[in-house]
Amino acid sequence: MEIKSELVDYFPYDEETTDVVIRVDDKSMHLSRGTLMQASPVFRKMLSSYGKEKQAEITLPEKSYEEVVLFLRCISPREFVKLDEKSIDVVLPLAHEYQVKATLQKCEDWLLTEIEFIVGEVTGHTKATQEKAEFFAKCLLHGTKHDLETLYVRALGLLVPYKLSRYQHTEFYKLLPDKHKRQLLETRMVMIENTNSIGDGSFFEAIKARQLTAAQGFKFGSPVQ
Repeated sequence: MEIKSELVDYFPYDEETTDVVIRVDDKSMHLSRGTLMQASPVFRKMLSSYGKEKQAEITLPEKSYEEVVLFLRCISPREFVKLDEKSIDVVLPLAHEYQVKATLQKCEDWLLTEIEFIVGEVTGHTKATQEKAEFFAKCLLHGTKHDLETLYVRALGLLVPYKLSRYQHTEFYKLLPDKHKRQLLETRMVMIENTNSIGDGSFFEAIKARQLTAAQGFKFGSPVQ
């Protein structure tokens, strides 16, 4: 996702606190080795080869400077990033790649809260039926790709009642691994057989679907047997 660049130097050199340089697109960011190593086991491994007295330098190829800046701001103790759907689309893949648990949890919590606002039709968070289906499909993909089990289970239960035609054309569904597509569609078929009805977004039926999934011994990442 492309982010509009702001003329702000978020990570300038500080003689007292910065001892790592991260380079992206020929641009430099100065950070604290301790902060990066505590936040990410991936960064810890990258930095472990440098002596403590030596300034470390990491180059991240094939990355967007603006996206990396946003991600690092989420890690930095001196920055505050107010998350929203667009920023999560950028930050979540990087948090997963660099195994930053705290940021992964913040993103999952935001998405779960947004789901509850949408389900409860809270002012400012209402969506049309089509938009709901697509958002739940996106959350399902996020849960799948980034190992967010709570988000995955919640999104699956809410997406099951919607007709396949609501989200089949979306990139979120197309990018789902086949086993998760099968789990979604088989769970819907079982619900239809048990209720003798074909729902399209009923949250009452979604509750039934979640109960049905639990009764079948649902396991994260495994297709319905």
